[in-house]
Amino acid sequence: MSETKKCRLRVGRVFLAMGITVGTLFGADALRRSFDSQQPYNIKVHGDFRNSAENVETSTGSSLSYGTSDEATTAFEGIKYLGYSEFELSKDEISKGILSIYTDKSPARASDQGQMVDLAEEKNEYYSIVEGKVSLNENAADALNRMMESYANETGLADFIVYGTTDTFTGENSFCPQKFSESKAGYCVDLALNAYGNMLTYDGCDAEGWIVENCWKYGFVVRYPEGKKDKTGNEYCPWHLRYVGEVHAAIMANKKMCLEEYLDYLEQYTFEEPYSFTFNNEAYQIYSVSGDDDRLETRVPISGNYELSGDNRNSVIIMQKN
Repeated sequence: MSETKKCRLRVGRVFLAMGITVGTLFGADALRRSFDSQQPYNIKVHGDFRNSAENVETSTGSSLSYGTSDEATTAFEGIKYLGYSEFELSKDEISKGILSIYTDKSPARASDQGQMVDLAEEKNEYYSIVEGKVSLNENAADALNRMMESYANETGLADFIVYGTTDTFTGENSFCPQKFSESKAGYCVDLALNAYGNMLTYDGCDAEGWIVENCWKYGFVVRYPEGKKDKTGNEYCPWHLRYVGEVHAAIMANKKMCLEEYLDYLEQYTFEEPYSFTFNNEAYQIYSVSGDDDRLETRVPISGNYELSGDNRNSVIIMQKN
């Protein structure tokens, strides 16, 4: 081969190498910009990515199947090339969320509400509501519709009345004899019964007991369950339901925990060693971050596939879907 041809080949290789290098740099920069555009303003992205070939074992069975592991696991097993982000939460952000415990001393406020809907416009034909505007969190409203349809299909009844949500009448002749400060946040439903044109207090018995037994499948819990007064401070109130989301409700039902017990239980789990759970054949990992400062620093997976709730005490609960 002549010297001229050799020089041309060398020059061609140099330009080819330069082109690959430039392309790689542009690709990396585009990927970085993609990550940055998905992160809130004050998040720091860390690059110690994890690579695990293990998957969290999922249960089999019906569409409402669930399984648990009480052992802490390696941080987010089954998620490939996982990094994490750091950001800060204010005390106000820790004080509200789907798992927040509200009391008379630390009540819910209208500002704690998420996206609300008028139940009169959203309800289906399987239950009634009191007159006037009845506001409810949109996710809770959707779950309520699905639950009441299933109840009607199982029992042949459509006799429930949503007697209160953000506010409940508790005066003389009330059918829900107590109101709760947590209702203002928009996640609660107070139920009564329509018996041949007469309104009755719901006691959780008979065919209507289906709601108490099955509400967890739709993300609701009996907020003040039987035998838990020492934890909740209230007697059994089968008529007062609280929406906490399907995964949290399933864990609480499986472990027979009230909300206070559940939040106490989660305190032992961290980002490094989260709690593992499966629901509808999907794997979840949950952990708690606590602190007494005015701002709480926490970590979340860089994927952004997570939900966050304050507990209105001193912690935030983070749930990651694998």
